[in-house]
Amino acid sequence: MVNRVKVNWRVPSSEWDAFLNHIHDKHGEISGYVGREVERAMREWIDKDDFAPIEQQVNRLIRAAGRTPANLSQKKSGIDPPAGEDTTTVQCRVDPEVKDEFSSYAKSKTNDRVGAVLARALRERRDGGRANRVLEKLKRISDDAEDLLAELNPDESGLGVRERRTVAICNRLGEQFTRDDLEDAIAAVAGSSDPTIQDYTGRVLDRRECVQHPENPDLFIPESTAREIARTNDHPGPDAPAFHWKDYSSLSKREKIQGLRVELIRRSFSNGGKGQADVATVRQEIFDGKPTDGHTRDLIDRAAEANGFTTASHLGSERIRVDCQRVDSDLLDTAKSIQNDSDPRDRSGNDVDLQADQTGGNPGVASGDPGEIDAQMDAIMSATPVTDGGTEVQND
Repeated sequence: MVNRVKVNWRVPSSEWDAFLNHIHDKHGEISGYVGREVERAMREWIDKDDFAPIEQQVNRLIRAAGRTPANLSQKKSGIDPPAGEDTTTVQCRVDPEVKDEFSSYAKSKTNDRVGAVLARALRERRDGGRANRVLEKLKRISDDAEDLLAELNPDESGLGVRERRTVAICNRLGEQFTRDDLEDAIAAVAGSSDPTIQDYTGRVLDRRECVQHPENPDLFIPESTAREIARTNDHPGPDAPAFHWKDYSSLSKREKIQGLRVELIRRSFSNGGKGQADVATVRQEIFDGKPTDGHTRDLIDRAAEANGFTTASHLGSERIRVDCQRVDSDLLDTAKSIQNDSDPRDRSGNDVDLQADQTGGNPGVASGDPGEIDAQMDAIMSATPVTDGGTEVQND
């Protein structure tokens, strides 16, 4: 049998009295329970109790769920009693090894008296201790667990939780709907956070087979209707690259990257298929000043991963370069179709000059004449292609 030793540390009298009341409320009496409860408080504080590993596993679940709970720490320190308060010597007996470990922990982890640290441990135990803390943490991730299980175990219709929510959102919308209508419906069914709005916007549009109106970026209509409107009014529509008919705010990162590549190719036709543009040119003249400089640089770096595109620094300014003899044929075909169908103008309607590559040639923009462009394209595509191992971007 272990010879138990007295604690003999002084704690604020108010904290000690509150702890004794807690023991009485819990057990109906104090005699025989004080030392046991003090020792449990000490063990929990220094993570020497049997349930410490359980809380560690719960913390792993919290992090895996992408949560950042307000209380991911092992303990709460609370608010210490004011300085100068009366103190009481704790006379109960505890396991000597626990006492030594608690004392060592308090001295190595804090600059406070051991009695002050014990007071915090007693308060934590009185507030429910580790059991209450773990329960609160589990509550924070219970919704995530339910959603995951619902995804793994679809209902009788075979739909998981996200599919069911998507159907519910669709049922709130008419044949055509505004962006505000869509976001209000998503918020009512799934939540209003930016990632949720973005996720369910794509799901709903895919399920309803709706796209952005060719002339109104805040209105969504059936894809077949949008295609007819675009054809009638000679506007780019769903069959054109997204960059040329979607509003910037509706473009995915992949669509921005693809649009940047096609625009650089299209604007290099009058320069023998070579050209370059710096960050300012890409940001202002291709993306109408919408992205930040940092996001523009990221788009340039990602666009340069494809064949025929490279980046370089000139006078401290990053530039993206294109050599049409080396780009993939599908990008050339897309750029040619856009050039033949419309004037070489940027998305704001202003004429844009692409800087000439330093390898030679005159800056400028092709006239847009289909015959001239076809001739230029034939010359470019008949040249021997050279590859540098660049790859198409597969992910946003």
